[in-house]
Amino acid sequence: MKLKVLSFALAMGIVSGVVFFLMSLVVKTQGGGGHLNLMHRMCPGYVVSAGGLFLGLAYGFIYGFVFGGVLAWLYNAIGGTKA
Repeated sequence: MKLKVLSFALAMGIVSGVVFFLMSLVVKTQGGGGHLNLMHRMCPGYVVSAGGLFLGLAYGFIYGFVFGGVLAWLYNAIGGTKA
C-alpha cells in the first residue's frame, strides 16, 4: 500500500504542532521551562511564553510536515506496493 505523501505530511505536521503547543502550555502553567528553553537552539525566537506557544505550534507543524513527508516518501520508495 502506498502512502499519500501530502496527506501523511499534513497529518504529521498537525499532530506534532499540537503536541508542541500542549507541551509548552503544560510547562508554562507549571512554572518550569528550563529544559524547553533549550529549544531556541533549533527554533530561533522560541521561549516558554504566551507568544512562544504559537511560535512552537508553527515550528512543530513545519518540522512534523517535513519529517512526515520524508518518511512517507521513503516508505513508498522502499516498501510501498500497490494493493
